[in-house]
Amino acid sequence: MDDRRALVEICRYDDGKPTMKTDVVARESSLTIMVNGERLVSLACLNDMMMELAWGFMFSEGIVLHRDEILDATYDRNDIAVSFRLQDAGERVRAFHDSGEKTSGCGSGLSAALVARTADFQSLSVTPAALTTLTTEFQRQSELFRETGGVHAAALTDERGFHLSPKTDGNTLRRFAEDIGRHNAVDKVLGADLLEEHHPAGQILLSSGRISSEIVKKAVRLQIALIASPSAPTSEAVRLGWEYGVYLCGFVRGKRLNVYTGFDRLFS
Repeated sequence: MDDRRALVEICRYDDGKPTMKTDVVARESSLTIMVNGERLVSLACLNDMMMELAWGFMFSEGIVLHRDEILDATYDRNDIAVSFRLQDAGERVRAFHDSGEKTSGCGSGLSAALVARTADFQSLSVTPAALTTLTTEFQRQSELFRETGGVHAAALTDERGFHLSPKTDGNTLRRFAEDIGRHNAVDKVLGADLLEEHHPAGQILLSSGRISSEIVKKAVRLQIALIASPSAPTSEAVRLGWEYGVYLCGFVRGKRLNVYTGFDRLFS
């Protein structure tokens, strides 16, 4: 087994008859994020893409606004910790602790309050067929979920994925990640872009779980244009989507999808 998988002994019942089996489960770990020598947060997570997870979390929670605020970032594999040395981060760190809300994510943790501002929906040249094709490819890549049933996934795509058809061949997703928590999976793909100095603004974010308000907040902070999921959004996610100009598409399955926000603009 690798860092993402573990073998466990189980007793499986089939038609009431027990059989001892070996099963594969997702390997859970815990990442600590340090800021200027102090613990910021610990995240229950899948043991991969730790630096990407930490970078995505710092930006998507509004603790870091610009790359040049990060003076140094190091990963300690033994302690499973990413340490950031930041310039002038004290006020934002205090605000995170003071206003942080308990998340509804599988990995748990805190999510910072959103700064009050509104934005218009971005002009996005995408089609319903492209969204359903992207979701099909997204689900195809969720290998660990099919193997364990115990993880979420997230992905990013840009203009190259906006005009797809069901006949499109090959990978159309720029970033892909899995984690035990959907918030973590989102932070991993965002962090992967940010680490390579590619800002995710204007892209489509795919998420395997429900679209909650915390996911929308992350999208707002990094100017994501659209969130799509085979699952449903919450009422607060829909409210924030309208207020901050983020398209929300739920139940993207087969050839069908529901548009919850910006439906007067998205495909017009």
